[in-house]
Amino acid sequence: MLREEANKGNNFDLNKIISIFDSPETYTAIQERYPELTDDLLHLMPEEYSKVQLGQLVSAIWSKYLSLQGGDVETQRQLLEKEREIFQKDKEVETLKLSLDELKKVNPKLSEEEYENYLASRTLDSFIRNKGKVLTSGTFDPGSVAGSAEAKAFGLLFSDGGWVKLSDKGHRFFEWLILKRDTTQ
Repeated sequence: MLREEANKGNNFDLNKIISIFDSPETYTAIQERYPELTDDLLHLMPEEYSKVQLGQLVSAIWSKYLSLQGGDVETQRQLLEKEREIFQKDKEVETLKLSLDELKKVNPKLSEEEYENYLASRTLDSFIRNKGKVLTSGTFDPGSVAGSAEAKAFGLLFSDGGWVKLSDKGHRFFEWLILKRDTTQ
């Protein structure tokens, strides 16, 4: 990459490049070829790295970024603290989602109310009309089924590469829908 950039005529500061290597041989070769790259710019990741080691790497990257931006240690500490808070909030959100899913399993009335709201909004009408294709296909192109974007937004579908697939919630929705229509007709 360095050679290609130099050949393109790009003048860049090597002290702004943070490199991460997965092989000791490459790490050593780069370190010997570019002695101006310091230890805080070159990192060798072990095969099985821990979250602590990854955190140290992220901290080193932030530290270098801040030093290049003229930041101080206190600013870096505050940024890392904010990152920690965000990570903690993400964990709390995930825990709440799991709790809600458990509640829905224990009290299916919660899901029924949600499904009733889906029907009342009429947002999923075109998706529901395609239930035959959705239920018989493993994965499908979201462009081939009208309403796929809305169904994905409600958590009834999830991405599987460039394709989409019916989620567990989607299966439960169609089971409920089929049973509801059978009992109301």
